[in-house]
Amino acid sequence: MVPEGAKEFFVVSTGASATLIGLLFVAIAVEPTSIVGEESPVETRSRASSAFIALLNVFFISLAGTVPPTNVGVVAAILAEVGIVDTLGIGLSLLEEWSTIQAGRSSALLMVGSLIIYALELWYAWRVSWEQGNSEALYGLVYVLFVVYGVALGRAWELLGARDQSFFRSLFRNLYLLRQRRRDRGSPGGRDSDGNG
Repeated sequence: MVPEGAKEFFVVSTGASATLIGLLFVAIAVEPTSIVGEESPVETRSRASSAFIALLNVFFISLAGTVPPTNVGVVAAILAEVGIVDTLGIGLSLLEEWSTIQAGRSSALLMVGSLIIYALELWYAWRVSWEQGNSEALYGLVYVLFVVYGVALGRAWELLGARDQSFFRSLFRNLYLLRQRRRDRGSPGGRDSDGNG
């Protein structure tokens, strides 16, 4: 039994993930050979696959949460296992071409992070499937889905919006620049609040 608050989340999440999957398809359709073609870099294909699998994961779990008799835990367990297998497959592909990968460390960190997230999803899924009235486990699964959304959006960002830099690198660079500007304003040679030197 899915609590009312979780049902609302699952309804909204189904629509949001379906929209994001559609946008990912459109983005890939614009440049299919450079993103998922035979000659495309393995890192680009891995980003596309990771984003797609994560969005499918959230979509089908959310869709199952909207159908009352469906055991969301069983669906989530199956999809967590698919995510783990996909992540391991991507990892093997990346290892084969490790010397040609530009962002090796960030890719490795994302791989390990994805494995941890999917393992957590599997753990909560088992709890939900065995203890169907356990709303704590269900909400734990919902919070893990937030993180899966984050993985999907981060990978899509890297794939489409910032090919040479990761989402987190862009975020931290912008935070660094903001801090640097604030520091410059406070320094004797910096500008004051009116913009005067």
